Order: sequence, then structure tokens, then C-alpha cells
Amino acid sequence: MPDSEKYTKILIIRQSSIGDIILTTPLVRSVRTHYPKAQIDFVIKKEFADLLRHNPHISNVLTYDKKTGFAGLKELKKQLQAEKYDRIIDLHKNLRSYFLRTGLDAKITSYSKEYWNRFFLLKFRVNRYPEVITPVYQRYFDTLKPEGISYDGKGTEIFLPLSEIEFVSEKLKAKGYDFTKPLIVLCPGASSPTKRWLPERFAEVGKYYIQKYGAWIIFVGGREDIELCERIQQDITVEMNFKTTAKTLNFAGKLNLLESGALLKMAHLAITNDTGMMHMAQAQKTPVTAIFGCTTYELGFFPLPEKSAVVEKDLSCRPCTANGRDQCPKGHFDCMNQISSREVIEAGLSVLKK
Repeated sequence: MPDSEKYTKILIIRQSSIGDIILTTPLVRSVRTHYPKAQIDFVIKKEFADLLRHNPHISNVLTYDKKTGFAGLKELKKQLQAEKYDRIIDLHKNLRSYFLRTGLDAKITSYSKEYWNRFFLLKFRVNRYPEVITPVYQRYFDTLKPEGISYDGKGTEIFLPLSEIEFVSEKLKAKGYDFTKPLIVLCPGASSPTKRWLPERFAEVGKYYIQKYGAWIIFVGGREDIELCERIQQDITVEMNFKTTAKTLNFAGKLNLLESGALLKMAHLAITNDTGMMHMAQAQKTPVTAIFGCTTYELGFFPLPEKSAVVEKDLSCRPCTANGRDQCPKGHFDCMNQISSREVIEAGLSVLKK
């Protein structure tokens, strides 16, 4: 049997979240290249399913609705048992994924989250990571080394239907956007407060691009980011005359995942915190300026080096968490307070020059 036909039914598990799922797409693409005839299914939480719905490398997107609880999980497991997979790649490695894969008659490999390295770094500031850090999207491939599957260097990808791009284009047109002008997307939200750069400095960056280049500033985020984006938008416009106020648009809470992806695809530059929108922008090959506070490169979630710049401060208290906190444990929040708007502006300009 040719190696490319060794497995005929492959299941990949990564249930959440936006960034983590986007970072699996290089692996999905490489698995499809290696096993061109295989059925390749993907288990994902229902609210993130659109991220993979149009991926041509995936045969079926299987969803789990967390609202259904354990009953829904058991129902999904029955579905997986009926499929009789011969290969399972667990990229989540949590209790849910362990439950789903247990008892299935398949070759199973799982992603190593490097718990101990992370534990020593976060708790004791002891860095046991190698000198050359492997980002998460490449760590995923460790599960496939024995099969000769490796990263192809083509980056992440999210496939957008034309309808989403047309919808966002029409939305911008209706708001008076001049398509000859630079479009800068600001993503000031984040899952936790310690991952959010200062709102007033986002405003300073937005004002710079409007005044210097006549850019339009578009805000993107979830419903929980609406007030934050409104505050920054107000800060930008209050010091500028009425002729320029239309150059800021708040789309937070108004676009779904794929529509947000379509907007980022059109953008000349995205300026983000450490969030899923950073990875979404990169999946659309849009230049990114990423602002990192409480998290660091060792944790593996920095943007791909192509078309990106990271702004951060080298502090002894970083990283203090992998997923963010409600407040700075030291009380000073220097990881974000020390990052100036000028640094972020210059990082953005350097990315655009690339």
C-alpha cells in the first residue's frame, strides 16, 4: 500500500478558540497533501465552525455545542464511533478531546502542550524552553513527524466565500469609504484586561494615520468590545474637525467571523492585541502590528514573521500568564503602560515597508 493511502479516515480535534484553530490550518493543508484521497474530518465547537466551513482540505466539519453539555458530547462520540476513523490527531488534548477519542479503534497522537516548560516559566520565571522557540503552528506538526509530514512554509489560511467579501465591500461603500484611501483596522479588544493596550494610545495611533495618510480607521471586535471601540473612536474624532469624523467606523459586534476576515483581507494594516483577530489578519496575508503585554514568544502564539511586527517590553515579570488576567499581579501594568503610541506607529510603518 502506498504511504499516501495508509490512512483513509482521519479525524483532527481542536475545539477552540479563534487563534488556536487558525493555527491548525497549515497542518490540515499538509495532511491533505500527504493523504490526498483520505476523508479528513475536523471536530470544533459550534461557534467557531465557520472558520473551517469553506476549507477545501476538510471533508466534514463536526461540531460540538457547549450548550448541550455532556449529553451533546456523548452524541458526538457516537457519531465518531460510527465513522470508524483509522487515524486521530488530537490538537487540543483536554478532557473533552480525551473523552471523544477514547475507545475509538484508531492510531492516536496528541499535541504536547509543554506543560512543565510553561509551568516553570509562569510560576518561577525559569525558562526551560530551547533557545530557538518553535511557534504553536509548528509544534502541532510534532505529532506527525513519524509520517514525514512537515510544515510547508505557506502560513495560515481561512477561506472566505465571495459573498462575505461583497457584503463587507458594500457596507464600506454605503458608509462612504473611498477605496483609494488606506484602510487601517484596529482591534483593541482581548479576552482579558491584561492583554489590552491602553485605549487612549490606540486613539493616538488612529489619529496619526488619519492626519498623515488620510486613512480610514475601522474598529473590529465582538459585542463585548463595542463600548471600548466607541470610546477610542470618540477620542479620535473629538480633536479633529467634523470633516474627518466619517473616517472612523465602529464595526465591533456588527460582523461575524468571516465578515471580520473579509474586512481584514481588505485592510492595508491591522493593529491588534494578542487576540484571534491577529491570527485572522495573518490568515488573509494582511500586514499586522501586534502588541504583547502579559504573554511572550515562548508561549508560541506570536504572529508568523511574514508581514508582522511585534511591540513588547523586556520585563522580568513577563510572562505572568498564558491566557491573560483581570489585573496586573504587580499592580503597575508596565508591560502595556511602557509601550508608547510612537513605537506602535513605527512598527506599523516598518511592516508596510516590507
